[in-house]
Amino acid sequence: MFDITTQAVAMSAPLHLKDASGNLMFAAAGKPIRIHLYGPASPEYARIEERQTQRALKRAAENEGKPTAPSPEDRRAQIAEDYAAVTIAFENFHYPPAGDVMGAEAFRATYADPTLGFIVNQITKFLGDWGNFKPASPTT
Repeated sequence: MFDITTQAVAMSAPLHLKDASGNLMFAAAGKPIRIHLYGPASPEYARIEERQTQRALKRAAENEGKPTAPSPEDRRAQIAEDYAAVTIAFENFHYPPAGDVMGAEAFRATYADPTLGFIVNQITKFLGDWGNFKPASPTT
């Protein structure tokens, strides 16, 4: 019998960022610019799915059951909040406009910046592919 647990995914993985032109980004000395993210099997990811459902239900309740979309500004803020909640760390980069804030506040500020929307797009795509969280094969 096949042991299905051999296919289990990791709870987190690094995303190597690309610039707006699609080129992998590197810092000094060739260090990769990466974001470490919790994946779709993690409790952190489950919490953002719950928040998204709650927001949709609240909007429907406020609009007599009619589905409505958030404003572009609200949507950007919601995505920034959600992705900050599944971000573990930035590797080899920072976001100077955030000042001295660290952690979730810095992540949120970065993701809310519309000029860095290409980062949000990469995170969306990365989180949507469970294969990105497949542990590396053991070498023998």
